[in-house]
Amino acid sequence: MKEKKVFILIAGLMIFGTFITLLLTGLIFGFEEVPPIFVAFHLIAFLYVILLFLIFIPLEKLLLLSLDPDIKEIYKSKKVHLRPILFICLTLFFVGSWIMNHYGFDYHLNLLSIISNLGLVLLIIGLVSIMLRPRRKYNFLILFSASILISSLLFSLINHNPDNQLNSPSTEALKSLPYARWTLAESTLDKQGVILHNRQKAFKGINIYSSRNLSTAYLMDMSGGILHTWNVNISNPEDYEWPYVKLLKNGDLLEIARKKMLICMDWNSHTKWIRKISSHHDLDIDQSNNDIYTLTHDYEVVFHSLIPLPIGNEYITILSPEGKIKKNISLYKILKNEISSDRFERIIWWLLSPKHFAARIEMAIKPPRDVFARPTDIFHSNTVGVIDQDISPIIKRGHILYCSMRLDLIGVIDIEREKLIWSWGKRDLEGPHHPTPLENGNILIYDNGTRRGHTRILEVNPLTNRIEWQYVGNPPQSFFSKWGGASQRLPNGNTLLTESDRGRVFEITKDGEIVWEFYNPEMDKKNQTRATIYRMMKITDIENYPYLNSLKN
Repeated sequence: MKEKKVFILIAGLMIFGTFITLLLTGLIFGFEEVPPIFVAFHLIAFLYVILLFLIFIPLEKLLLLSLDPDIKEIYKSKKVHLRPILFICLTLFFVGSWIMNHYGFDYHLNLLSIISNLGLVLLIIGLVSIMLRPRRKYNFLILFSASILISSLLFSLINHNPDNQLNSPSTEALKSLPYARWTLAESTLDKQGVILHNRQKAFKGINIYSSRNLSTAYLMDMSGGILHTWNVNISNPEDYEWPYVKLLKNGDLLEIARKKMLICMDWNSHTKWIRKISSHHDLDIDQSNNDIYTLTHDYEVVFHSLIPLPIGNEYITILSPEGKIKKNISLYKILKNEISSDRFERIIWWLLSPKHFAARIEMAIKPPRDVFARPTDIFHSNTVGVIDQDISPIIKRGHILYCSMRLDLIGVIDIEREKLIWSWGKRDLEGPHHPTPLENGNILIYDNGTRRGHTRILEVNPLTNRIEWQYVGNPPQSFFSKWGGASQRLPNGNTLLTESDRGRVFEITKDGEIVWEFYNPEMDKKNQTRATIYRMMKITDIENYPYLNSLKN
């Protein structure tokens, strides 16, 4: 009866503590901010206590039956308290097994996992044996065997340590996230605006772009002349930076304002509507109904191998032309099978590491709105493109062309079935951006090359997964953007490339000849830096934009 009373008392205290924690968090920060991770961790702890008591009583009786009379006498005389010993050993076993199986072995049961768990069992037997009969001769043999088996685990952990991955070249290349607003320009200080224009080979059109550090967008002709400008007059422009803008055919402009909101302005910079959502990286228009597709993100807790883990989940958010949200589609639901275990492992390491204790407390109290600078960033999506025509047996009208920088993956999503129907790049791409469909059925991809140190542009056939065409700089390192970037195939076969990290845009022929080149003229010469450009796009069908007819160059 005593065991039952203790169990009821502990369970009651845990439930009461959970309730008080959630109540105080809700009162202080707002109930909408109560993080699900509190509930998840308390639930796991509660289940652990139940499991411990279910195993504790029969295990104690089993040990007492197996012990010799002398040990029973010692136990009954209260000289040795067996229950605390068993409690400590079981706790060590459960915690050790959880860390080793779910952190050290890539979440899969394998030979090394079995061997190390056998070592744990021997360690527990040895500890109990020493506590009960310290002078037994084979205690040393048991502990020595346990140390040999567990050493294989430690060797695995050292070689599988996420800190090694967190310091890998690929991760070092991504440490500039969130994307830089300025780039060093010591060697290109004299280059501003259009520095090369081959009028015979470059495709004519109007270019639209925005600097990452401003809430301003420009229409620019091929000579670098500014034809039109959108801007917003605010006291703190850094809170409303426009990393990406998109011009609509009626002259309106859609702006992603630094993961805080999506803004629609008319031709004269008057705000038509604002939607306060965490829109980021990209947006596109469904030509059949003018619905707006964009990427958004939020903080969530998911269960991976029964372990509650915080992640930065992302969504494909669909809005009406008036800015009303029609649907949110979870990318975790669609892509969870594409996420490698090491992504979750980094989150576990971050949660367990003492050096991240303050960040963990901060995250537990108030979940971050910006998930991209944390280990919780498992997708880092950057492209959501609506396919407006059937261009292959795989890519159909209404499908979504998607890109994840973290997963090194591009894919086609059936938005109706919420299913990934084709993907490519896990062994070939390094931090990719901005895939676009081509009329010949191929897909153009901006492969940043975060590990190799140079960027390349690929044209991939989705039917054969073969690379049909590619471009690299000459030398390769002359074209490299470790973040951002865009590639646009033009009607004459040329390709417009945005080298985001250097604030540079250039146009190449199919043979790789540069026929147009532009450097962002917005500079800080005192610090020898240049403003970066996330994407510049060329409007090639000016006749479909009534407001642009008078701006033709």
